[in-house]
Amino acid sequence: MVNPDDVNEADTRALLQQNANLSKYESQVYLALVKEGKQTMKELADESGVPKQRVYDVIETLRNRSFVELDESYPKQAYAIEPSKVLDPVQERIEAVEGYLEELHQSITDVDGGVAQFRSRSTISKYVSEMLTGAERTVYLMTSLRRFNDVEEALREVDAQIRLVITDLDASDITGESVSLPNHVTDVADYVRGTARREPFVLVTDRQSGFFWPTTSGRSRQAHSGFYITDQELAFLLDRFLADTVWPLCLSAESDGEKTPSLPQSYYRIRNCLDDLDKITENTPIEALTVTVEGIDTITEEGIRRHGRLRGFYHSRFDDRAFLEVEVVEPGDHEPRIVTVGDWDSQEEDYRAEVIELRRKEERGAELLDKETREHVKACREQFPDAPLDASVLVGFDGYIDSRRSLVEERKSPRMHEEIETISSLRETIGKPTTNGGTIQFEWLETERGPGGHTAHLGQSLQKLGGSPELVGYFGQPICEEFSDTFKEDALLSLDQPTVTEFLEFEDGKIMFTDAGSNRTLDWELLLESVPLEDLVELIDDTALVSTGGWPLIPGVSEIWEGLRNEIYPRLSSPPNDIFACTDNLNRIKETRLRSDLESLRSLDERVPVTLVTNEMSSKRLQELYLDSKGEQRSLSRIAYLLQGELGITRLVITTEDESVLAVDREVHRMQSVPLVDPAEGGVVEDHLAAGLALGRIKGLDDGATLALGVFLGGYYKRHRTPPTIDELRSFLDEFVPEESA
Repeated sequence: MVNPDDVNEADTRALLQQNANLSKYESQVYLALVKEGKQTMKELADESGVPKQRVYDVIETLRNRSFVELDESYPKQAYAIEPSKVLDPVQERIEAVEGYLEELHQSITDVDGGVAQFRSRSTISKYVSEMLTGAERTVYLMTSLRRFNDVEEALREVDAQIRLVITDLDASDITGESVSLPNHVTDVADYVRGTARREPFVLVTDRQSGFFWPTTSGRSRQAHSGFYITDQELAFLLDRFLADTVWPLCLSAESDGEKTPSLPQSYYRIRNCLDDLDKITENTPIEALTVTVEGIDTITEEGIRRHGRLRGFYHSRFDDRAFLEVEVVEPGDHEPRIVTVGDWDSQEEDYRAEVIELRRKEERGAELLDKETREHVKACREQFPDAPLDASVLVGFDGYIDSRRSLVEERKSPRMHEEIETISSLRETIGKPTTNGGTIQFEWLETERGPGGHTAHLGQSLQKLGGSPELVGYFGQPICEEFSDTFKEDALLSLDQPTVTEFLEFEDGKIMFTDAGSNRTLDWELLLESVPLEDLVELIDDTALVSTGGWPLIPGVSEIWEGLRNEIYPRLSSPPNDIFACTDNLNRIKETRLRSDLESLRSLDERVPVTLVTNEMSSKRLQELYLDSKGEQRSLSRIAYLLQGELGITRLVITTEDESVLAVDREVHRMQSVPLVDPAEGGVVEDHLAAGLALGRIKGLDDGATLALGVFLGGYYKRHRTPPTIDELRSFLDEFVPEESA
C-alpha cells in the first residue's frame, strides 16, 4: 500500500497523466490551481511553468472535462473543481476493473472451503442472488431498506421460508411496539421485524451458507467488502446470532405483529416454533396440534423422524432450555410415550430437532354433514350478517367466578409435572390403601380463573360479536376484577357477591365444587331493592333482546318473569323483540315449582316471543312432565316438536353433543354439531349457542340459518375456548363447509 507521506508533486502529476488521461501541461495547470487556488492566466503561467500562450488552450480543455471552471471577473480567473468530485469516476472505473479481475480470478469452487472476501459490488450481488435462488428451506436476512431494494427481485423468487429484519429505520417508522414498513417489504417474507439500529447486511440460507456485508462508512475500502461464508459451522453460528440475539430485540411489522400463524408450518429453529405456539394456543388447544420432528436421537446419535400429538412446551427469556413435549409411539413399541424435543445443541432432551412441522389434527368436513345441515349452512352463508351485532342486550341474573384446576399425579421438577387426566384414574387413586390414617392429599394447580355463569358467558360472546351487553347479576361490591377486566364497568350492575365455583377438568368430565351464592334467594322483590323499577325500565328499553339464565338456582325466577310481563313491558316505549330463557339442569327443580316456572314463561310469551334454550338432560326432565312416552323411542326433532306445543312458547331449542334442534310454529329445524377433534372445551355450551341464536334473531335471519349460527358459534367456542368475532365466525363456517360444498 502507498504511504500518502511518500507521494510528491512529480508523482501526483504522473498519476494524473496515467489514470486521469491528462497531458503534461494539463496536469501542471490543474495541480497549480489545486495548490494556490483561483488565479489569472498570467499568474497561472508563472505558477505552473506552462507558456502563457498555451495556458488559455489548456484551461479550455480542462474546463470541458470538468476539472476547472472560470469566474466572471476581469481579467478572468480559473479555479480547480474539488478533486474528490473529479476523481470519483476514475475511482469507479478502477473498482469496476478490480471487480472484473476478481471475478475472473476467484470462482465459486475456489471459495467453498470457508470464507471469501469480495470487493466488487457486482460480485457481491451475484453471490447474494445465487444464495437466495438456491435456498431450499429457510432464509434469514437482515438488511437496510436501501440494500433490500437490491435483493427484492431475488427474494420474490425464493421458494423457502423467509424471516426478514429491516434495519436503519427512522423514528417515524416506529409506532409503540411495532414498526411501519411498506407493503412491498412485508409481502415478500413470511415473518418481518424491524429496528432503528444500524446493522450490517447479513444473509443465511438453509443454515449452511451465509453472507456478511458491513455497513458502508466513508471511503474505506473495507466498507465495500463482502464476506461469503461456506463453512457450515460459521453459517450456523451466524443463523443463531440472528435468531437468538437479533430477532427477539426487534419489533414486529404492523401487518405481521398480532396475526395468528397459519398451519401447517415448518420450523428450523425451535424458538421460532415456540414463539408461534404462544400465539396459536391462545385460541387453539394444545391437544388439537400434531408435531412431526426430523432430527437426531441424543442417545444413539442416529437420525430420526417422529410424528405425534403435542402435549406441552416450555421456553423462557431467562432460560437457555427450550423444548416441546410430544406423545409418540416409538418403532417397535405399542404404547405411546412422551418425549422431549430440543434445539440443535440439546443434550437434556430425547431428540435434537433439525426440522419441526406443526399441524392441526384432521377434522371431519362437509362430506359427513347430512343434507338438512348443509341446507341450513347454505342459508346461513347467504344471510350471514355483513356487519357486527351493534345492538344492546340485557343479560341476567346470575354471577360466578370459575376457577379451573388440575390435579398433580407426579411432580418431576419445579417446572414439570404429570396430571391426573381422567376421572377413572382419580377414582383408582382414591381407592388405593392409605398409610396415614385415611387422609388422601392432592396437589392442585389453578390453570385458569375468570367470570362464569350464563350472564358472563353470553355477555362475553355478544361483546365479541360487536354487541353492547348490559349485565345484571352477582359481580361483587365493589366489582371483582374477574368481571371488571372483562367488561366495561358501566355495563355491570351488581346485585351482590358472586358465587365461586372450583372445578377439576379431566378428559372424561368435570368435578365441580360450588359455594352457596346470594342468587339462591333472588326474587322480584329483592331485584327491585337493588335496581329500582324505573332504572330497570330504562335498562331494558331500547334493547334488542333480554336473556335470563341461572334458572334452577334462582327460586324466584317465575316472579321475575311475571314482573317483566306485568310491570316492565307496559312501561317500555321500545321493548325488546325476544326473551331467552337458558337453563342447564332442570333436574334440580322440584316438579311443583318447575310447572309453576314454565306457566310463568308461557304467560310471558303472550307478551313477547320466548325462546327456551336447554340441553338433553333437561329435555328428558320436560319429557317426564309433559309427554307420555309409553315406550316410544323418539328422535330429538320429534321431542322438540311435541314439547314446544305442550309448553306453549314460541321457540324451543334443545342442544346435545351430536345435534341441535329448533322447534317453532310446529316446525322443526335440525343441525348436526360441528365436528371437532380434541376440542378445548368439552360438553355442551348452551350459553354460547344462545349468543349465535341471539345474533340471528337480531339480524333477522330465518330460523334454520339462526340455528346454524348458534351451532357454529358454540363449535368455535368448544375448539378455542374463546368466543369469536363476526369475521372469525364467518371464517370458521367456511373452514368446515367451503362455499362450493354448501
